[in-house]
Amino acid sequence: MREIFWLGLGDEEAIKDLEKTKIGVIGSRLVLELLWRCGFGCIKYVGDFITPNDVLLDVTIKPLEANNYDVVHPMSDESYVVSYLYFDFKELKKQLKGCDIIIAHKHIEDSAKVAEELGALFMPNFITTFLPDGVSYFEVEIPKIKYDPVSYSLNCSLQVSELVKLIVGRGVPVIAPKAYIVQISNRGYLKKLRLKLKKRET
Repeated sequence: MREIFWLGLGDEEAIKDLEKTKIGVIGSRLVLELLWRCGFGCIKYVGDFITPNDVLLDVTIKPLEANNYDVVHPMSDESYVVSYLYFDFKELKKQLKGCDIIIAHKHIEDSAKVAEELGALFMPNFITTFLPDGVSYFEVEIPKIKYDPVSYSLNCSLQVSELVKLIVGRGVPVIAPKAYIVQISNRGYLKKLRLKLKKRET
């Protein structure tokens, strides 16, 4: 699969870099699928218990998966996918230990805290990356975001594109406080933001 993704780029070193990178994904099966197809070698996926109601709300869940755990199995011999059930912050930290980058679409605040404590890069559910030695997720005002199936798919694809930029150096990644959110009504489908720092209490 990854050979198809990198077809024509002729960059074996880039593929090797992706294979070595450990990614933690919390609550987005679509991001997981895209990462696997791009050739990321180790993905730790943390999901929730699924109900029929969740299936109606989350476009990434198939209807027949209701009433099962959100468990993902290894997808190929080339990838190493480990699936966990979200329990609490303490357990999440253990599950994500060793990850270079953490992407969270659920349990975002817990995931951001884990990323800071582990010294990992962090991506929330919009397009930006928080660096361990940069602006903290907790220092900025987080925009309110509403996704539909189209905007959510675009957001996930762009986040994976950002990961590729970070790891193999193709293009300039978006680093906080710079950010983008997907807005279908905007030209180019993206709205550029500069995340505002929270006012400090005196």
